[in-house]
Amino acid sequence: MKEKLLIIGSTGFIGNNALHYFRNKGYDVYCADIVIKQEENYTILNPENIDFTNLFLQHKFDICINATGAASVPLSFQYPAIDFILNVSNVYNMLDAIRKNCPECKFINFSSAAVYGNPITLPIYENSAINPLSPYGYHKYYSENICKEYFEMFDIQTVSLRVFSVYGEGLKKQLFWDIYKKICNAENNQITLFGTGGESRDFIYIRDLMTAIELVITKKELKGNVINISSGIESTIKDAVEIFVNSYSPGINVKYNNQVKVGDPLNWRADVSVLESLGFKSTFSLHEGLENYSQWLKSLFYND
Repeated sequence: MKEKLLIIGSTGFIGNNALHYFRNKGYDVYCADIVIKQEENYTILNPENIDFTNLFLQHKFDICINATGAASVPLSFQYPAIDFILNVSNVYNMLDAIRKNCPECKFINFSSAAVYGNPITLPIYENSAINPLSPYGYHKYYSENICKEYFEMFDIQTVSLRVFSVYGEGLKKQLFWDIYKKICNAENNQITLFGTGGESRDFIYIRDLMTAIELVITKKELKGNVINISSGIESTIKDAVEIFVNSYSPGINVKYNNQVKVGDPLNWRADVSVLESLGFKSTFSLHEGLENYSQWLKSLFYND
Protein backbone atom coordinates (compact mmCIF):
# COMPACT_ATOMS: atom_id res chain seq x y z
CA MET A 1 0.00 0.00 0.00
CA LYS A 2 1.36 3.40 -1.00
CA GLU A 3 2.17 5.80 1.81
CA LYS A 4 0.01 8.91 1.88
CA LEU A 5 2.16 12.05 1.94
CA LEU A 6 1.06 15.67 2.40
CA ILE A 7 3.21 18.58 1.21
CA ILE A 8 2.19 21.90 2.73
CA GLY A 9 3.73 24.68 0.64
CA SER A 10 3.73 22.64 -2.54
CA THR A 11 4.05 25.58 -4.95
CA GLY A 12 7.37 26.81 -3.54
CA PHE A 13 10.86 25.84 -4.63
CA ILE A 14 11.38 22.87 -2.33
CA GLY A 15 7.71 21.94 -2.13
CA ASN A 16 7.20 21.76 -5.88
CA ASN A 17 10.33 19.67 -6.35
CA ALA A 18 9.15 17.37 -3.56
CA LEU A 19 5.75 17.03 -5.23
CA HIS A 20 7.25 15.69 -8.46
CA TYR A 21 9.94 13.63 -6.75
CA PHE A 22 7.64 11.72 -4.40
CA ARG A 23 4.91 11.19 -6.99
CA ASN A 24 7.52 9.69 -9.29
CA LYS A 25 8.60 7.48 -6.39
CA GLY A 26 5.09 6.08 -6.07
CA TYR A 27 3.86 7.93 -2.99
CA ASP A 28 0.21 8.99 -2.79
CA VAL A 29 0.91 12.71 -2.71
CA TYR A 30 -1.49 15.42 -1.54
CA CYS A 31 -0.71 19.14 -1.61
CA ALA A 32 -1.78 22.37 0.05
CA ASP A 33 -0.79 26.00 -0.42
CA ILE A 34 -2.17 29.54 -0.57
CA VAL A 35 -1.88 29.73 -4.37
CA ILE A 36 -5.08 29.28 -6.36
CA LYS A 37 -4.59 26.46 -8.86
CA GLN A 38 -6.27 23.40 -10.28
CA GLU A 39 -4.35 20.26 -9.42
CA GLU A 40 -5.07 16.72 -8.33
CA ASN A 41 -5.37 16.27 -4.54
CA TYR A 42 -4.73 19.98 -3.94
CA THR A 43 -6.19 22.10 -1.13
CA ILE A 44 -6.19 25.90 -1.25
CA LEU A 45 -5.38 27.49 2.10
CA ASN A 46 -6.67 30.89 3.15
CA PRO A 47 -3.55 32.97 3.89
CA GLU A 48 -5.47 35.33 6.19
CA ASN A 49 -6.75 32.53 8.42
CA ILE A 50 -4.96 29.28 7.72
CA ASP A 51 -6.76 26.28 9.19
CA PHE A 52 -4.62 23.14 9.08
CA THR A 53 -7.18 21.07 10.99
CA ASN A 54 -9.30 20.20 7.97
CA LEU A 55 -6.28 18.81 6.14
CA PHE A 56 -5.81 16.15 8.81
CA LEU A 57 -9.53 15.56 9.33
CA GLN A 58 -10.08 14.65 5.68
CA HIS A 59 -7.19 12.19 5.36
CA LYS A 60 -4.98 10.07 7.56
CA PHE A 61 -1.51 10.95 6.30
CA ASP A 62 1.58 8.88 6.94
CA ILE A 63 3.95 11.80 6.31
CA CYS A 64 3.66 15.59 6.31
CA ILE A 65 6.40 17.70 4.75
CA ASN A 66 6.27 21.33 5.85
CA ALA A 67 7.69 23.30 2.92
CA THR A 68 6.08 26.58 3.97
CA GLY A 69 7.67 29.56 5.65
CA ALA A 70 9.59 32.71 4.89
CA ALA A 71 13.12 32.19 3.61
CA SER A 72 14.62 35.66 3.47
CA VAL A 73 17.11 36.94 6.01
CA PRO A 74 16.74 40.60 4.90
CA LEU A 75 12.94 40.46 5.06
CA SER A 76 13.09 38.93 8.53
CA PHE A 77 14.73 42.17 9.71
CA GLN A 78 12.06 44.29 7.99
CA TYR A 79 9.08 42.17 9.01
CA PRO A 80 10.04 40.04 12.02
CA ALA A 81 6.43 39.48 13.10
CA ILE A 82 5.48 38.05 9.70
CA ASP A 83 8.59 35.88 9.70
CA PHE A 84 7.60 34.59 13.16
CA ILE A 85 4.10 33.67 12.00
CA LEU A 86 5.33 31.86 8.90
CA ASN A 87 8.28 30.05 10.47
CA VAL A 88 7.07 29.46 14.03
CA SER A 89 3.33 29.87 14.56
CA ASN A 90 2.43 27.83 11.49
CA VAL A 91 4.66 24.96 12.63
CA TYR A 92 2.90 24.96 16.01
CA ASN A 93 -0.53 24.97 14.36
CA MET A 94 0.37 22.15 11.97
CA LEU A 95 1.69 19.98 14.79
CA ASP A 96 -1.33 20.63 16.97
CA ALA A 97 -3.63 19.65 14.11
CA ILE A 98 -1.61 16.45 13.73
CA ARG A 99 -1.76 15.80 17.49
CA LYS A 100 -5.54 16.08 17.52
CA ASN A 101 -6.41 14.33 14.27
CA CYS A 102 -3.52 12.31 12.85
CA PRO A 103 -1.03 11.44 15.61
CA GLU A 104 0.67 8.67 13.62
CA CYS A 105 1.79 11.16 10.93
CA LYS A 106 5.52 11.82 10.61
CA PHE A 107 6.35 15.54 10.46
CA ILE A 108 9.30 16.80 8.40
CA ASN A 109 10.24 20.38 9.27
CA PHE A 110 12.66 22.46 7.22
CA SER A 111 14.99 24.37 9.47
CA SER A 112 18.15 26.12 8.29
CA ALA A 113 21.88 26.36 8.81
CA ALA A 114 21.08 29.97 9.76
CA VAL A 115 20.60 28.71 13.33
CA TYR A 116 24.40 28.34 13.60
CA GLY A 117 25.30 31.90 12.60
CA ASN A 118 29.08 32.27 12.36
CA PRO A 119 30.52 29.01 13.72
CA ILE A 120 33.76 29.16 15.68
CA THR A 121 35.15 26.07 13.94
CA LEU A 122 34.37 23.99 10.87
CA PRO A 123 32.82 21.60 10.11
CA ILE A 124 29.52 22.39 11.80
CA TYR A 125 28.04 19.50 13.78
CA GLU A 126 24.43 19.11 14.89
CA ASN A 127 25.60 19.84 18.44
CA SER A 128 27.60 22.93 17.48
CA ALA A 129 26.69 26.19 19.20
CA ILE A 130 23.44 27.90 18.19
CA ASN A 131 24.10 31.58 17.44
CA PRO A 132 21.68 33.06 14.88
CA LEU A 133 22.53 36.34 13.17
CA SER A 134 18.97 37.20 12.13
CA PRO A 135 15.33 36.93 13.22
CA TYR A 136 15.01 34.26 10.52
CA GLY A 137 17.70 32.15 12.20
CA TYR A 138 16.11 32.54 15.62
CA HIS A 139 12.68 31.64 14.29
CA LYS A 140 13.96 28.50 12.61
CA TYR A 141 15.49 27.48 15.93
CA TYR A 142 12.17 28.13 17.69
CA SER A 143 10.46 25.85 15.18
CA GLU A 144 12.95 23.09 15.98
CA ASN A 145 12.10 23.36 19.66
CA ILE A 146 8.38 23.11 18.90
CA CYS A 147 9.07 19.92 16.96
CA LYS A 148 11.07 18.58 19.89
CA GLU A 149 8.26 19.55 22.29
CA TYR A 150 5.64 17.70 20.29
CA PHE A 151 7.74 14.56 20.23
CA GLU A 152 8.63 14.63 23.91
CA MET A 153 5.22 15.76 25.20
CA PHE A 154 2.84 14.15 22.69
CA ASP A 155 4.89 11.40 20.98
CA ILE A 156 4.49 12.96 17.51
CA GLN A 157 7.28 11.78 15.20
CA THR A 158 9.17 14.91 14.13
CA VAL A 159 12.51 15.87 12.65
CA SER A 160 14.03 19.21 11.69
CA LEU A 161 16.32 19.32 8.68
CA ARG A 162 18.99 22.00 8.95
CA VAL A 163 19.34 22.64 5.23
CA PHE A 164 22.44 24.53 4.13
CA SER A 165 22.68 26.37 0.78
CA VAL A 166 20.23 24.57 -1.49
CA TYR A 167 19.94 25.59 -5.15
CA GLY A 168 18.56 24.29 -8.42
CA GLU A 169 15.76 24.53 -10.94
CA GLY A 170 12.81 26.51 -9.64
CA LEU A 171 14.77 28.74 -7.25
CA LYS A 172 13.98 32.42 -7.81
CA LYS A 173 15.93 34.03 -4.97
CA GLN A 174 19.32 34.02 -3.28
CA LEU A 175 22.82 34.10 -4.74
CA PHE A 176 22.59 32.55 -8.20
CA TRP A 177 19.18 34.03 -8.99
CA ASP A 178 20.48 37.45 -7.95
CA ILE A 179 23.47 37.02 -10.26
CA TYR A 180 21.16 35.99 -13.09
CA LYS A 181 19.08 39.16 -12.64
CA LYS A 182 22.20 41.32 -12.46
CA ILE A 183 23.55 39.76 -15.66
CA CYS A 184 20.26 40.51 -17.42
CA ASN A 185 20.70 44.19 -16.54
CA ALA A 186 24.50 44.39 -16.73
CA GLU A 187 26.24 47.39 -18.21
CA ASN A 188 29.61 46.89 -19.89
CA ASN A 189 29.50 43.17 -18.99
CA GLN A 190 30.15 43.92 -15.33
CA ILE A 191 28.24 43.10 -12.15
CA THR A 192 28.96 43.80 -8.47
CA LEU A 193 28.27 41.41 -5.60
CA PHE A 194 28.37 41.77 -1.83
CA GLY A 195 31.34 40.48 0.17
CA THR A 196 34.88 39.67 -0.82
CA GLY A 197 34.33 36.39 -2.64
CA GLY A 198 36.31 34.62 0.07
CA GLU A 199 33.21 33.74 2.05
CA SER A 200 32.20 30.10 1.77
CA ARG A 201 29.06 27.98 1.68
CA ASP A 202 28.16 24.31 1.68
CA PHE A 203 25.91 23.90 -1.36
CA ILE A 204 23.42 21.09 -1.97
CA TYR A 205 21.63 20.58 -5.27
CA ILE A 206 17.85 20.24 -5.11
CA ARG A 207 17.80 16.65 -6.40
CA ASP A 208 20.28 15.60 -3.73
CA LEU A 209 18.05 17.30 -1.18
CA MET A 210 15.10 15.19 -2.32
CA THR A 211 17.15 12.01 -1.89
CA ALA A 212 18.15 13.15 1.59
CA ILE A 213 14.52 13.78 2.59
CA GLU A 214 13.45 10.31 1.47
CA LEU A 215 16.32 8.67 3.35
CA VAL A 216 15.31 10.51 6.53
CA ILE A 217 11.68 9.45 6.11
CA THR A 218 12.45 5.80 5.47
CA LYS A 219 15.56 5.11 7.54
CA LYS A 220 15.64 7.49 10.51
CA GLU A 221 13.71 7.36 13.76
CA LEU A 222 12.05 10.75 14.11
CA LYS A 223 12.42 11.76 17.74
CA GLY A 224 12.42 15.53 17.62
CA ASN A 225 15.99 15.39 16.37
CA VAL A 226 17.89 17.69 14.00
CA ILE A 227 19.97 16.66 10.99
CA ASN A 228 22.41 18.65 8.86
CA ILE A 229 21.42 18.43 5.20
CA SER A 230 24.14 19.36 2.72
CA SER A 231 26.98 18.01 0.61
CA GLY A 232 29.66 18.42 3.27
CA ILE A 233 31.81 20.27 0.72
CA GLU A 234 32.92 23.85 1.34
CA SER A 235 33.11 26.15 -1.70
CA THR A 236 34.11 29.80 -1.77
CA ILE A 237 31.57 32.24 -3.14
CA LYS A 238 34.15 33.33 -5.72
CA ASP A 239 34.58 29.78 -7.04
CA ALA A 240 30.83 29.11 -7.09
CA VAL A 241 30.13 32.39 -8.86
CA GLU A 242 32.83 31.68 -11.44
CA ILE A 243 31.31 28.28 -12.21
CA PHE A 244 27.86 29.78 -12.60
CA VAL A 245 28.90 32.79 -14.69
CA ASN A 246 31.01 30.64 -17.03
CA SER A 247 28.02 28.40 -17.52
CA TYR A 248 25.34 31.06 -17.94
CA SER A 249 27.13 34.04 -19.48
CA PRO A 250 30.89 33.77 -20.08
CA GLY A 251 32.59 37.13 -20.35
CA ILE A 252 30.82 38.78 -17.43
CA ASN A 253 33.25 40.51 -15.09
CA VAL A 254 32.40 40.10 -11.41
CA LYS A 255 33.50 42.59 -8.76
CA TYR A 256 32.97 42.42 -4.99
CA ASN A 257 32.15 45.45 -2.86
CA ASN A 258 33.80 44.11 0.34
CA GLN A 259 30.60 44.78 2.31
CA VAL A 260 28.97 42.02 4.35
CA LYS A 261 25.19 41.87 4.37
CA VAL A 262 23.60 42.04 7.80
CA GLY A 263 22.70 38.52 8.91
CA ASP A 264 25.02 36.76 6.47
CA PRO A 265 27.54 34.27 7.90
CA LEU A 266 31.13 34.15 6.66
CA ASN A 267 31.97 30.45 6.34
CA TRP A 268 29.93 27.26 6.35
CA ARG A 269 30.77 23.59 5.98
CA ALA A 270 28.51 20.95 7.42
CA ASP A 271 29.42 17.69 9.04
CA VAL A 272 27.01 15.29 7.35
CA SER A 273 27.97 12.09 9.17
CA VAL A 274 24.43 11.58 10.46
CA LEU A 275 22.99 11.94 6.97
CA GLU A 276 25.67 9.69 5.47
CA SER A 277 24.87 7.01 8.07
CA LEU A 278 21.46 6.73 6.36
CA GLY A 279 23.15 5.98 3.05
CA PHE A 280 23.35 9.50 1.62
CA LYS A 281 26.00 10.41 -0.90
CA SER A 282 25.96 13.62 -2.90
CA THR A 283 25.32 12.68 -6.53
CA PHE A 284 25.66 16.07 -8.21
CA SER A 285 28.83 18.15 -8.14
CA LEU A 286 28.53 21.93 -7.95
CA HIS A 287 29.54 22.08 -11.64
CA GLU A 288 26.76 19.68 -12.66
CA GLY A 289 24.11 21.30 -10.51
CA LEU A 290 24.91 24.83 -11.66
CA GLU A 291 24.98 23.74 -15.29
CA ASN A 292 21.46 22.32 -14.86
CA TYR A 293 20.31 25.48 -13.11
CA SER A 294 21.90 27.62 -15.81
CA GLN A 295 20.05 25.73 -18.54
CA TRP A 296 16.77 26.21 -16.66
CA LEU A 297 17.43 29.95 -16.38
CA LYS A 298 18.16 30.15 -20.10
CA SER A 299 14.80 28.53 -20.80
CA LEU A 300 13.15 31.24 -18.69
CA PHE A 301 15.00 33.99 -20.58
CA TYR A 302 14.05 32.65 -24.01
CA ASN A 303 10.41 32.13 -22.98
CA ASP A 304 9.96 35.64 -21.58
